[in-house]
Amino acid sequence: MSEARNNRVHAAEACRHRALELLDAGQIEETVMILRCAVECNPRNSRAWNDLGVVMETLGNPMEAVRCYRRCIALEPGRSEARQNLGMLLLQMGMAQALQRQAFTSSLAF
Repeated sequence: MSEARNNRVHAAEACRHRALELLDAGQIEETVMILRCAVECNPRNSRAWNDLGVVMETLGNPMEAVRCYRRCIALEPGRSEARQNLGMLLLQMGMAQALQRQAFTSSLAF
């Protein structure tokens, strides 16, 4: 690995750790900015992609979270945490859609 690439990998991981500290402190918007920097610095950092997915999901942006989880899984197919996060989110999204359809159908009956 070249020295420049090695520096980017270390910088991305340092950003990810800082983002987790910010998340623990409840600073969500700052967490997003730092995680975005981490994945820009090292697009192959699967952990940063998963973490960004979790934050996007927390912020109510499920489609962005799905994209992040899928990117993580593409980079590291064995990362079970990302697979579980994606599966649960897709299940929740499917249930929400089914409930919306049911509510719409029920309102037509009245």
